[in-house]
Amino acid sequence: MVVARKEKESFLGKNLLFLRKQKGKTLEEMAEMLSLSGKSSYRAYEEDRALPDIHKLLKLASFFDVSITELMYQDIENKKPEKQIGIKKMFEVSKVPLAAAAGYAQSFGDNSFIKKLKTIKIPYEPYGIARAFDINGDSMEPEIKNGSTIVGIKISTQEIKDKKSYIVVTTEGVQCKKVRVEEKSNFIYLISTNDKYAPMHVAKDAVMEMWEVWKIL
Repeated sequence: MVVARKEKESFLGKNLLFLRKQKGKTLEEMAEMLSLSGKSSYRAYEEDRALPDIHKLLKLASFFDVSITELMYQDIENKKPEKQIGIKKMFEVSKVPLAAAAGYAQSFGDNSFIKKLKTIKIPYEPYGIARAFDINGDSMEPEIKNGSTIVGIKISTQEIKDKKSYIVVTTEGVQCKKVRVEEKSNFIYLISTNDKYAPMHVAKDAVMEMWEVWKIL
């Protein structure tokens, strides 16, 4: 006799609606964060008419600071509070200090160089490949303070969003800037939030790595 395995009840749509309202985010803002075509695509997730792929699930779980299991299978709105045990799970990411920034720009594809980088522990679970970078200078103030550490999530140049902040790696070095993107242009424009710094531009094919600014430590 074959016994059918009982499937877990999913609370994904209910949780996404509850957590979005708790964060005060609109459908448009959530759709933009996930690079969806529009708010109706995100509403389909909340109404259980569509299921996000694993990359989007990881990004949602990270954004709402819950695990994928909680997001999928726990009724978060009605979950009973658990006893605090004073221990929070930590995650390790490699860190590029200021002293190694020039070497990193020249050796970004060298796995032996990457393995030599020290790691730091952060209380956030990355939703993709993560790396930390020390920031020097005031070009991104007040958004990013001099001396901050940025944790970035690796993306491709095709995933760049206009007016978002990124760590941009070229052979010239490692920079943190807001990026302007123009259609049919072979360049991206690097903008400082501090007005005393003039905008710059760099050819798309000169960009070796892009890291979306995820957490500012």
